Amino acid sequence: MKVTQNIEELESISIKKLKEKIDSIKTELPKEEQKVITFSKNFTLSLSNYCQNQCGYCFYNQRIHKENNEQNVVLIKEDKINELIQTGIRYGCTEALLMSGEAPDNYEVVQKELEKRKYSDFLQFVKHLSEKLLDENLLPHTNIGLLTIGQLKSLKEINASMGLMIESTCESLSNPGGVHEYSPSKTPENRTRHIANAGKLKIPFTTGLLIGIGEKFQDRVSDLLLIKELHQKYGHIQEVIIQNFTNKIGIPYRPKKPISIEETLKTAGIARLIFRNESAVQVPPNLILNYEKEALEMGVNDFGGVSPFTLDYINPDHSWPKIDFLEKICKSNGYELRERLPIYEKYINKKDFCPENIKKTINNINQNVRSKKNS
Repeated sequence: MKVTQNIEELESISIKKLKEKIDSIKTELPKEEQKVITFSKNFTLSLSNYCQNQCGYCFYNQRIHKENNEQNVVLIKEDKINELIQTGIRYGCTEALLMSGEAPDNYEVVQKELEKRKYSDFLQFVKHLSEKLLDENLLPHTNIGLLTIGQLKSLKEINASMGLMIESTCESLSNPGGVHEYSPSKTPENRTRHIANAGKLKIPFTTGLLIGIGEKFQDRVSDLLLIKELHQKYGHIQEVIIQNFTNKIGIPYRPKKPISIEETLKTAGIARLIFRNESAVQVPPNLILNYEKEALEMGVNDFGGVSPFTLDYINPDHSWPKIDFLEKICKSNGYELRERLPIYEKYINKKDFCPENIKKTINNINQNVRSKKNS
């Protein structure tokens, strides 16, 4: 009953009152942290966009026609991997985002390509790539869809952090005509289990909501409360993303009423009320262009991974803003934009959250940054 009352109260809260509450929450931080906005300089390795799910809103999926055939990838080529790694190093990136469709090796064409390269399955390929990145002093952050606790455990030792969006636990989305009708892994139980298992394994974790896909306001608040509950139990949710659906040519889903930026940012504000200063609240800056000031007022304190040279493969029509553009926006509103690693600082020394080999890579990165500054 308490949760229901909270939802009703949050739905009716005015923007003015929301801002007041957010300002009050910020004062609980040390003064030097109250005006800091973070981001991670990263690049994306899109490993394969073959996916066992067919979400109605997804442009990334291999079944969706692309103007550029290179956007459909059975398995990323070795020379492409090497090219991206070297470019990432040249740009001073510290994070490599490993993303793919879910269980791509369920497809024979992917399995054959893996066999050709002497990999038993897709997970072995991801593990090999994670190790290669660490050797290059780059920190892997992996989000490749639903995994078992055993798979998560095997990746923890070679990943700085991991992620999986909860998206929405609204059950009607799996009904006929819903966006998850043909997406077997998108059930609330599956997503919640994955995030809970990551918590049990002490993996620094990113999750969040995809909003504007047929859910209601109450569903969004319920999901934020669910994420908070998981965090209270395991302490592993380092950031919560509020990602707004954007329309794309060729996808089946057409919302009756598109999600507005104002609704998106109000949801981010609600997330800040729920998580207070425990977890970062993030919005992808390429999806809220020209509303950055309003995002900062709504308690957003992280812009996520911003790539100097790779696409947002989920929203390819929305280019990443330049880092110096975000820097100017922050400065003009009294904030400081500060680069972070894919694992948040508080998790580096938190017991059992950061394996020794990840700490070694972090030390190498820090020393390299210092030596560059002193040269």
